[in-house]
Amino acid sequence: MFSPGIEQLDEIIGKCEETLEILRDHGMSPQMQKHIEREFTVAEAEAMVGRSRATLSRQEKDPDRPVVPMKHANSGRVRGYTLDQINELRDIFGTSPRRKEGQSCKILSMQSFKGGVAKSVSTVYFAQYLAIRGYRVLVVDCDPQASATSSFGYIPDHDFTEEDTMIPYIDGKKDSIEYAVRQTYFPGIDLVPSCLPWYEVEFGLFNAVTHADTEEERLSYYQELRQAIRTVEVNYDVVLMDSPPALGMISINILSAADGVIVPTPPSMYDFASTTQYFKMVKRVIQSVTPEKRFDFIKVMPTKVERNKSRQMDFLDIMRGRFGLSMLRSIFTSASAIPNAASVYKTLYDLPKGERDNATIDMLDEVFGEIEALIRKAWEDVV
Repeated sequence: MFSPGIEQLDEIIGKCEETLEILRDHGMSPQMQKHIEREFTVAEAEAMVGRSRATLSRQEKDPDRPVVPMKHANSGRVRGYTLDQINELRDIFGTSPRRKEGQSCKILSMQSFKGGVAKSVSTVYFAQYLAIRGYRVLVVDCDPQASATSSFGYIPDHDFTEEDTMIPYIDGKKDSIEYAVRQTYFPGIDLVPSCLPWYEVEFGLFNAVTHADTEEERLSYYQELRQAIRTVEVNYDVVLMDSPPALGMISINILSAADGVIVPTPPSMYDFASTTQYFKMVKRVIQSVTPEKRFDFIKVMPTKVERNKSRQMDFLDIMRGRFGLSMLRSIFTSASAIPNAASVYKTLYDLPKGERDNATIDMLDEVFGEIEALIRKAWEDVV
């Protein structure tokens, strides 16, 4: 008689890993590297760089630092600029939006108790939104499921071991997380990856707290991730931390590290209740772990909203009434284009012009533009 056991699990895992390899290869270039296919038109380049078409054209002929857009092989007509070229033009003309001297790197967390609320999707897409606008971004994946890591073209437990994550730093083997930072295929975005062994950090930190000799030592274990990011933050404008969908030592560490918190919340009673519980946890953590903590902002972000469902829209109005100014005005609507792109290891920001869903991209730009404005206001408040 067949009895499910280790042999069956091995068979299932083997087939799953084989499928992941096929899917990853399908979403990559012939050189086996994920790449951004998007190019930016001259009109887009004008807006992004903040210089006229004539000025950009003159830069093509600059003898010291020419920036020549991509051109069609046959006609020689301008096809568009790559994001690397856009960023080089920003450097040349001094129009990069990067933080100024005296402005600190901002650490943001997309955090929720629940899974399936578009937390990792929001983290990855917001990172790409910021990178397109010229910011230097670090994504820190703190979820053992490693969805954010996968989104950048990796198979976490195939491409990384625990030695590639922040675990050696937390174990005291490294004094910086620079060893764990990976440059991604997307210009302007670096990644600190995660993989399955990251779940052990939860137990390790809990054990360290329970065996701490002093109150000062106990509290220090809630600042591990903040101290880790301090070792590399000079290189970035924004750090985005992808949090696991659970309450624990990692989530508390992320909360302690964050300057701003975005809470993805679909318009439903269960998600509303979960978010309410989340805010209760935030209050308890701040009171017990870091009572002097001040955030630049905490915002509820409505996600997975289906505008054609009247009950969702009615509940969205309830959320607006309850959360008030603590809720984003913009709405992250449910869009099939996002999972469709993800099925082949791509995002909408990766895709070339003819394959993009412009309505969904406009929606994303509106949501993330509102969060970007919060970051810029936090910078302005300290200048």
